[in-house]
Amino acid sequence: MSRIIAYLNSAGGVGRTTSALSMAVAFSEYGKRVLIVDCDPQGALTFTLGKENSRRTVFDIYSGRSRALGMIHQTAERVDLIPSSSKLYGLARIKDENLLFDALSTFEYDIVILDSGSGFSELNRTVFAAADEIIIPTRLDLLSVRGALQIAEASKGYRGRITAVLPTMMDPRSKVGNEMMAELKVKFGKAVIDPGITKSPLFLEATIAGQSLLNFKKGSELAGRYREITYDFL
Repeated sequence: MSRIIAYLNSAGGVGRTTSALSMAVAFSEYGKRVLIVDCDPQGALTFTLGKENSRRTVFDIYSGRSRALGMIHQTAERVDLIPSSSKLYGLARIKDENLLFDALSTFEYDIVILDSGSGFSELNRTVFAAADEIIIPTRLDLLSVRGALQIAEASKGYRGRITAVLPTMMDPRSKVGNEMMAELKVKFGKAVIDPGITKSPLFLEATIAGQSLLNFKKGSELAGRYREITYDFL
């Protein structure tokens, strides 16, 4: 059975999608078979990988029309993808929060990466329920750290464990950032990845180019850091 890793933070703009894609590609570089499932209705990851407006999407799982092979799309990043769909915005209450887990349990991958949206939506309940492990990307500001703490509290009702808190877009010179890092270490201890991911224009440049950081600038310090972080999860 696949190892399912979810990227969650109730706050927005914390680097969830960038981190999910970067680590997915790093896992594939280490020889793992990787599937990414875009559970965010905004579909930023789907857009980045050039699969927007795909006919078969993750919506098929939630609407009960699951056809696994038809939903899986190959990408240029050496990882497979189940794309998001704007139809997710129109979902009514999801009665079975294990619906996503049940669908993924039949897939033959080493790693399944779940990218999620912000907040505590019905969709995110299914992400919590599906996850074996939770990685919380977070910026080092008050609202983002608050979002990380909210995820920690919400996760107590599910089987998935928090394996890492990943500070992103860090500025080592920021007093507030250093204070927030200290707060995270008090709450999460050794689960906090230190150093995390430093702030860089490569985040935006890679997105514009429609590539992961690891393919956009293979030899960059930023790409190397994501590889180092991922290696510890092998």
